[in-house]
This record gives sequence, C-alpha cells and structure tokens, in this order.
Amino acid sequence: MSIDAPASPQRAVRIASQLLELIALKKLSPGDRLPPERQLADLLEVSRPSLREALHTLQAQGLVQIKHGQGTFVQEPLVAQELRASVMSSTHELNELYDAREVLEVPASKWAAAKATKEDIRILRATLNQIDAISAQTPIDYDQLQILDAKFHLTIVEIAGNRFINQTLNVLQDVMKMSMETTLKIPGRSEISRDEHSAILSAIESGDGALAAKIAHKHISGARATAIADVKKKNRN
Repeated sequence: MSIDAPASPQRAVRIASQLLELIALKKLSPGDRLPPERQLADLLEVSRPSLREALHTLQAQGLVQIKHGQGTFVQEPLVAQELRASVMSSTHELNELYDAREVLEVPASKWAAAKATKEDIRILRATLNQIDAISAQTPIDYDQLQILDAKFHLTIVEIAGNRFINQTLNVLQDVMKMSMETTLKIPGRSEISRDEHSAILSAIESGDGALAAKIAHKHISGARATAIADVKKKNRN
C-alpha cells in the first residue's frame, strides 16, 4: 500500500483505536476539537488518507463529528446521549441512581488501585483537603462541597481508565449530582463520608483493589440508605 492510499478496514480500526487513546490521554471532552489533520497524521505516524478513513470510522460510531472547514470534534457517544436523555427527562428513583453509581464506581475503584500514579494520588488528596476546608467553614458552601465531592469520585473513575466508563463520565456526573443533593446536608453524613473517602484513597494508594472496591461499595450503600431514609422522613411530615 502506498503512503497515499486509503487504509484497509483493519488498519482504519487500529488507527481509530489510537485516536481514542489520544483523546483519553489529552482528556478531551465532548465538544473539544481534535488537533488539525496534518498534526494528527504526524503524531500517529500515518498517512492523511489513512487518518481520514479512521476518522470516518469514529464518526460512523458517533464518537467524533467532522465539520468541514472547522475540524473534527469529540462527540458524546450515542449510548451516553441516551443515558443523559433518560436521566434528565424522567424522574428516577433514588435506588436507580445509586444502582448506576454502584455499577460504575465500585469496579472503577478496584482498577484505580492498580493504575494510580503518584500524581493521581496527589490530586485525590488535594481534593479531600479542599473538601475538609469547605466543611470547616460557617456557613458551609454546599454547592462547592458537592462539586468537590463529585470531583473525588470522578477522578477515581478517570484513573481506572475504562474506555466505556470514561465516555459516560459526563452522564455519571449528572447522576452523582442528583444523588448527592439528598445526602450532603444531612447532619453527620459529611463526617462519615470524609472518613470513607480517606479509606478509599488509602486503599488505592496501597494498591489494594479489593479493599478499595469494598469501601466504595460501603460508601455508596451508606449514602443510599441515608438518602432514602431522609426522603421517607420528609414524606411523613
């Protein structure tokens, strides 16, 4: 195959996989533009026709959008779009929201323990320190606390490096926002959450994936029970 010939289907798939790895490495989000075609071809050491074939493959999968004259943009996968539409258009029971978190976050905690770098640990610890600082203020800024709490969990999911979960991160953030609203203001919950966050971080730092997953499950189960109890209490009043 000459350097200017289009890629074979198999080669296009391989280049497409490289492009997805590049998107993950650069932490590009839906709406972000990929580097120019020539730069991408040089980065991946492929011909521009082969790169175009790979980009069209990703566009057919709904992972990128090619806008002529503007460039190629990361696109939220169709499955993530459908999940978002489901979350935002219907009233989900708390159990469903916590089920979603459990399915995604528990294994992510285990995988993160095997992959976390020193920099990852530093970011997680810095986030917990910020949570402590916000929690110590009077009055507590619960909006900022919610953002930081979600950041801690989402950072663990990112560290895990699972491609599907990473592609649905924005949807998971919406799910977490809806579930966390019901627990952060409940007396005593923030202290329990802080201890469990620290325990999860310690397990990840020590590389103990089984323990990290176990504590993550306990953390989500506790938040679920607290949220449901609070809703039942409000319904009785």
